Amino acid sequence: MKKLLQLGDKYRWNLEGIEFAIEERVGKPSCFIGRVEELEYLYQWAGNIQNGISRSIAFLGRRKIGKSLILERLYNILYNEQKGLIPFYYEFTEGERSARDFYRDFTTRFYMQVIGYYTGDIRWIRRAADKKIRPVFEAILQEVDPLEFRHKAHILYELEDCRRMLQTDSPPYEYVISAVAAPHGFATHIGVEERVVQLLDEFQYLNMCINSGAEKKPCKAYMSVAESRVAPLLITGSLMGVVSEELMLYLPHRFSEIAVPKMNAAEAVEMTMNYGTLYGHQMLPEIAEYIVHITNGIPGRIVEILSPKIGKPRSTSINDVDQMLEFEVGTHGSIKNDWDEYLVSAMNAVNDVNMRKITYFLCKNEGTSYYPGELKKAMSLDIDDRQLRRELELLYKYDIISLDSGRYGGVFDRTLKKVLMKNYGEILNLPAGEFDAYFRNDNMLDYLKERVRLLELGRAEARELKKKLDKLQGEHNNLKGHYYEREMLLTLIRCIIDDKGGLVSGIHVTAFTPKLNCHLETGEEIDIVLEGEQAVVMAECKNYSTENLDKITTKMADDFADKARRLHTCFPNKELRLGFFSRHGFEKKVEQYLTKCGIAFKI
Repeated sequence: MKKLLQLGDKYRWNLEGIEFAIEERVGKPSCFIGRVEELEYLYQWAGNIQNGISRSIAFLGRRKIGKSLILERLYNILYNEQKGLIPFYYEFTEGERSARDFYRDFTTRFYMQVIGYYTGDIRWIRRAADKKIRPVFEAILQEVDPLEFRHKAHILYELEDCRRMLQTDSPPYEYVISAVAAPHGFATHIGVEERVVQLLDEFQYLNMCINSGAEKKPCKAYMSVAESRVAPLLITGSLMGVVSEELMLYLPHRFSEIAVPKMNAAEAVEMTMNYGTLYGHQMLPEIAEYIVHITNGIPGRIVEILSPKIGKPRSTSINDVDQMLEFEVGTHGSIKNDWDEYLVSAMNAVNDVNMRKITYFLCKNEGTSYYPGELKKAMSLDIDDRQLRRELELLYKYDIISLDSGRYGGVFDRTLKKVLMKNYGEILNLPAGEFDAYFRNDNMLDYLKERVRLLELGRAEARELKKKLDKLQGEHNNLKGHYYEREMLLTLIRCIIDDKGGLVSGIHVTAFTPKLNCHLETGEEIDIVLEGEQAVVMAECKNYSTENLDKITTKMADDFADKARRLHTCFPNKELRLGFFSRHGFEKKVEQYLTKCGIAFKI
């Protein structure tokens, strides 16, 4: 059988020859795009099980990053290749269950998948992976009886042995030990040449939900079998800090821990374009790039942003995307509800006010990490050092902040900052009327900073542009009104960065000076002055409500043009370009007049 992990165009996978034994939660298999490096790595790791050199892996990442999708696709590839490697998928679930029930469930689902592998009948796999089905030993034995496949006698013996054990009154932990030993035991049985790869999803729920009696940490049952070279484990965990801590305490040196990264940017853009089209959005590449930026390329967040809902706008512009994000991080949004599970867990253990402030500060300063003492000083926290360390450790444990070499930082999911901004007003202390503009400007500032980082500018050019953006961000953070002027200035700067031409045509990305609220000697004011090497742009901004558009008159345009021409004398030998903007547009007669006067009113 040839290798079935084959990459096609635009990060799509070639699906020829793959029968989907496990029904992937991505839905239509062609919607699985990208994750090239991760799948290639795990495919090679699985292949080396045959050589006896692959160790057990802990594949850790927060929800929505795509861990389960990767496991499901790996399963289907290995199942179809039939190269002597039996994949076994099991998902630990929420909800308390007894050790005896876990034993029955785990062992029956394992042997059902072994039978499915040997018979080539995916119905066995589908039933084994279906959490709604409760496998029954008697029914399985009866169904297997007329079939012919390799190692049938041994499998029947093991199933009968499982049934006998359920009839005993063993200590709860003994059921757990027996269950987790089954895959390794089968792979080491005399005559069995196949190896087993165990794909165990949401490992944190083993300790959280299985009642193993006197032994409170049933994961200890893996102490020996996690070292298996014939049936190694690939486990995932959504509560990264919890799983990592438990592996360190109860299964030391048994797993190689790998953090699931965010998607490669190019892969994420292709995925966004695909889902955007499927959901009926007008998906331009620049809009897809913006969505990837605000979600940090996390697949589940991208889908949540794009998923249509009643009352949620469709995407035709970046402004629409901001509104879609605000919907999803609001009271009834999917992103907000998902983060609430993490936040509530942490708030049960730590001071919730401190938690929110620390988390927001680290999110806001994305890319910068702090030792506890540095964080205390930067935030002017009135808190005991020991208490601060305890709260930081708990926030890390519940995956709300990150930790690297003793330094704490924000998680790489930007949507957490937006959830905190939207739902905890004391963090920003903003009047309600000012929040919407701040929220949108915050998105755009983050985006512009990322664009600066990605542009391959020389060091001097990058420093110059960073100074301009830092100055603009400082003005933005003052929150003293004039939001529309700032939004329009941000838009003009983005047009310069993207070389969009028009009003800013010919203005170089490192050779412009922006200024807000420029005053003439008479005391009059120009809202925006943007000076380039050869031209100067002056703009007036009106934020009138739709019912007051009649108050924007041609005389206002004349007065603005007169002010601008007088100020233009301060910029000799530079072309004057005029812009007159209104958030909600103009009456038709004003638009016609502006066009006649050569004044831009759209960007």
